[in-house]
Amino acid sequence: MAAWRLLELLLLGATGVWATGCGFRPEYDSPSPSPAPRIIGGQKSRPGEWPWVVSLQTQGHHFCGGSVIHSWWVLSAAHCFHDIRPQDVTVAAGSVTLGMGGVTRRVRRIVSHPSYSRSTYDSDLALLLLSRPLPPGRGLGLVCLPGEPAEEDDGQWGSCYVAGWGTTEYGQERGSGALREAGVRIVDWLRCMWWIGALTQNMVCAGHEEGGRDACQGDSGGPLQCQAPQGSPWYQVGVVSWGRGCGRRQRPGVYTRVANYRAWMDEAAAAAGRPLRPQKATPTGLGSAPQKTEPEVAGGARPCPWRPLGLALGLALGRWLG
Repeated sequence: MAAWRLLELLLLGATGVWATGCGFRPEYDSPSPSPAPRIIGGQKSRPGEWPWVVSLQTQGHHFCGGSVIHSWWVLSAAHCFHDIRPQDVTVAAGSVTLGMGGVTRRVRRIVSHPSYSRSTYDSDLALLLLSRPLPPGRGLGLVCLPGEPAEEDDGQWGSCYVAGWGTTEYGQERGSGALREAGVRIVDWLRCMWWIGALTQNMVCAGHEEGGRDACQGDSGGPLQCQAPQGSPWYQVGVVSWGRGCGRRQRPGVYTRVANYRAWMDEAAAAAGRPLRPQKATPTGLGSAPQKTEPEVAGGARPCPWRPLGLALGLALGRWLG
């Protein structure tokens, strides 16, 4: 059994699939996590706290955020790429300080949603295909993706955070050199519509009625990451899209609702030749850590084709070792 497990992990690493699964932060979500503090009204993030949050850069300068959803793919906002070519974008991952450490990758292709509207910001999301896959480890991780809309309920999320390198005050020209985070709450859609208007069903609001904590300029494209009660994995509920100012009373941030685009994301990734594969939500072997698999996508969950190969080779190796 040990030989099979070792061989399967080697196969998974070689094919770009991360065995640790999605939505799990080794230093923070283990059965005995280390204490951690909790953009606008936020605080600096610690290394490894949001291992899937990345900086998108041109000529070494940060301009938007994104999230790692697969070793080959980063999720961001379509409005970040109005006049930017893929070859001009660099993804900086695995670091909480711009320009220090981590891993960088060039972008091969930008796939914006075909229904994205520059006037309303509806369908404001884009997939970035990397030039090479991101490696497991090195402070990197994958965020989980929610299920289809019928499976998602805004009330299921007990804790939500937004993180990015954007400005800490509205109207500033320069953002933060350090990754910052702010705790926010999902706001009822009808209440948010009353407060700011101009919403579509593809949007979700998060913030506080009194304001004070929010995303701002430079945070666009980053994830609204949420966790259900009882310590579930972290899921990306939204993509930072737009807002009326930053951190104002009754003006929560507006995010693209990721669950509405799961089918499109699967289709777009498959069409580009790098399909998204099902992700295990937490690593095995953690004892009391919750074990939860990703919700099925349209058409049912698709098994990883490398697992049967790993099992077969592992069994053969086990017999050979005697």
